[in-house]
Amino acid sequence: MENTLKKINNIPVRTWRWLGVNNVNINEALPDVVPYNNEYVTSFEDNGIKINKMSQNISSDFNNTCTYTGLDELSLNQAKNSYNTGVFVHVAQYKKHEEPVVINYKMDNNNTTVVDNNLIIAEEGSEITVVINYDSSENNTSFHNGLTQIYAKANSVVNLIKIQTLSKDSLHLDAHAVKTEENAVVNYTAVDLGAKYAVTNYTDDLLGFRSSSNIHSIYLGDKDRVIDINYLINHHGKSSNSNIETRGALMDDSKKTFRGTLDFKKGCKKSRGQEEEYTVLLSPKVKNKSVPILLCTEEDVDGQHAASAGRIDENKLFYIMSRGFSETEAKKLVIEAAFNPIINQIPSEEIRNKISTSIRRRLENE
Repeated sequence: MENTLKKINNIPVRTWRWLGVNNVNINEALPDVVPYNNEYVTSFEDNGIKINKMSQNISSDFNNTCTYTGLDELSLNQAKNSYNTGVFVHVAQYKKHEEPVVINYKMDNNNTTVVDNNLIIAEEGSEITVVINYDSSENNTSFHNGLTQIYAKANSVVNLIKIQTLSKDSLHLDAHAVKTEENAVVNYTAVDLGAKYAVTNYTDDLLGFRSSSNIHSIYLGDKDRVIDINYLINHHGKSSNSNIETRGALMDDSKKTFRGTLDFKKGCKKSRGQEEEYTVLLSPKVKNKSVPILLCTEEDVDGQHAASAGRIDENKLFYIMSRGFSETEAKKLVIEAAFNPIINQIPSEEIRNKISTSIRRRLENE
C-alpha cells in the first residue's frame, strides 16, 4: 500500500501548528481499488426521476466544472477517477420524489472496498431525498472513500442523509461538494458511529439569492477512534442562510476534531449563518478539539458560532438510575436526548432503530 494520508482535511485558514487542528494525519494509506460486487441500488427512470449507477461519461461532465479540493488531492483523484461504485440521481424541473432514494453499501470479506462517486442534480423547483448507508461486517476491515456532488438549482430542495456504521478497524473518508442556487435548499444529515478513522469534509457554495444550507450531524467516539470533521459554508448570494448543528459523545480514548467555518464573501449582504457544536465527554482520557470559525469580507451580515463540551451531570445520571435504569441505560438516555432532534429527521423508522441499537451496543462495550 502506498500514498499515506498525511495532512488531509485542511482547515480553510491555518492557525498555530502546535494546536493540532490545521489538518489530520492518518497512519493508513489508500489501498488499491478492487471491485465491489454487492448490489447497492436499483436503476430506474420514471416521472422525471432518473437513478443510474455512475459511469465515467456522467461524472466527467460535472467534474470539469467543479473546483472542489476535497480531503486532499490523492483521495479526491481516487474517488473521481478510480471509483468502483456510485450513483447518478437526476430530478426534472418541478418534480418532487416523495419516497427517499436509499443506497446501501454493505462491506464484507468478499467486498472490502467502496470508492463511490455520487452526483445529485436537482433541476429548478424539484425535490429529492437521498439516504446512503455505509455498513460492514463486525470483524471485517473495510475501506470507504467517497465523493458526493450536489447541484441544487433554483427553488429546489435536496435532502442528503448519510449513516456510517463501519467496523472498528475500518477507514472512512467522505467528501462533499455542493452548489446551491437562488432559493434552493440543501439539507445534509450525517450520522457517524463507526470506523477507526472517520474523516468528513463538506463544502457548500451558496451562490444564489436566499440560498440555504443546513447541516445536522451526530457522532459517537469509542475505543481509540479518531473523528475528524471539516464543514465549510461559503456565502456568495445575498440573503443566503446557513445553519450547522452538531452533537457528539466521546468515550474511552477517542479523539475528535471539529472545524466549522462560515465564510461571508463580498457581496453577500443580508446573509445569516450560525453554527453550534456540543460534545458529551464520557471519559477523562478523550481528546476533544473544536474550531468554530467566522470569516467575513462583507459588513451587512449576521454570523454566530459556539462550541461547548461537558460531562454528564452526575445528579441527572443518579436520578435516572434511581428509577431502575442501569448506568449504561442512563447514559444512553442522556445521549439519545441530545441526538434525537437530529435522528428524528431521518424518514425511515428502520434506520432510526438501527442507529439506536448501534449506540447502545457501543455504550455496553464501554
